[in-house]
Amino acid sequence: MRQVFIWLMGVFAPVMGLGQHNAVMNKTIVWDQATLTRISEKDGNYARMIQLRDGSLLCVYQSKAGIICTKSNDAGKTWLKPEVVTASYKGMEMAVPEVLELKDRSILLSYNPRPYKINGSWDTTKHFAICTKKSYDEGKTWTDERLIYEARYNFDDGCWEPSQIQLPSGEIQLFFSNEGVYTKSNEQNISIFRSKDNGLSWTKEPEIASFRPGHRDGMPVPLLLKGKKEIAFSIEDNAGASFKPSIIRNNINQNWQKTVGADDAERTYALTPKLPDTVYAGAPYLRQLHSGETILSYQSTQNRNHNWEQSCMQVSIGNNDAKDFVGVPTPFNIPLNKQGLWNALCVLSDDTIIALTSTNAFGDRTEVWMIKGRLVKK
Repeated sequence: MRQVFIWLMGVFAPVMGLGQHNAVMNKTIVWDQATLTRISEKDGNYARMIQLRDGSLLCVYQSKAGIICTKSNDAGKTWLKPEVVTASYKGMEMAVPEVLELKDRSILLSYNPRPYKINGSWDTTKHFAICTKKSYDEGKTWTDERLIYEARYNFDDGCWEPSQIQLPSGEIQLFFSNEGVYTKSNEQNISIFRSKDNGLSWTKEPEIASFRPGHRDGMPVPLLLKGKKEIAFSIEDNAGASFKPSIIRNNINQNWQKTVGADDAERTYALTPKLPDTVYAGAPYLRQLHSGETILSYQSTQNRNHNWEQSCMQVSIGNNDAKDFVGVPTPFNIPLNKQGLWNALCVLSDDTIIALTSTNAFGDRTEVWMIKGRLVKK
């Protein structure tokens, strides 16, 4: 009987996978242009958004002033006065925030202090770092700041782009891009830290979750796949001529005990069909709908010029396993001479999809804009 069961699984598993792929192929996302809304009052970049358990929306983003937090109590139509969570200062900018509501309803913010040159020189006392901060009153005030990791003081040996999830056990895993350990090369890995007390203390040394030797795994965004007991995170992967999205995965039992290498089964190319080598597709962002489908955004030069700094947001739909992502219409209408960078996605409780971009397409400076969409059958 066991042999028959194994044979049947071998016969039907590919069919089941094809069925999942076809189900995604028959769906798309319709973006409601009437919901196009500016979130940042002044300059804004690298926005991330979550829906809190009370239904309100909380958005964090980077500005010249530092990390900014704002909220909406009407599903994103209007936004409250933005407040500075942590301020930049001379020689150091606070960058790339990410935010997560924990099981105890506190909010965990991660961010990336980044030194910059003054008068053409690095200040060796200021280091690239990964930090966290917490709020216990739904984003009104922030406390319990923690310095988790420091890389070097110079741009070529930094650390970047933290993002975190909380597992059913309560453990928080914080992923980030780390080149601080490769001071003699241009390599970069994805590392993780862990916390078992809601972000008040963290493991002392980073573990390497993924690494392609000679290359630069970057910009991780993790999620726990629904009903799968599997952690998946998107990265930008420069295995080819330019960055493309890949998905790195481990089941909860594996739990990153072994680094996912270049050719491991736990690393898969995300997009179907594959993009040409000449197309840049970086800064991916991964989320999952309550109905099971996964969605992936990235910034791309596809159907544009070859200047990555004038990329715009693209979105694809994947299956329940975070595989076989198929493209859907672009959320934002960005002229070819403008940009829409460092994008993100937020899924609301009713499966409304919010796309976020940092763009100069609608004004004379880079601002944070949002738009809503719905997954529909074609």
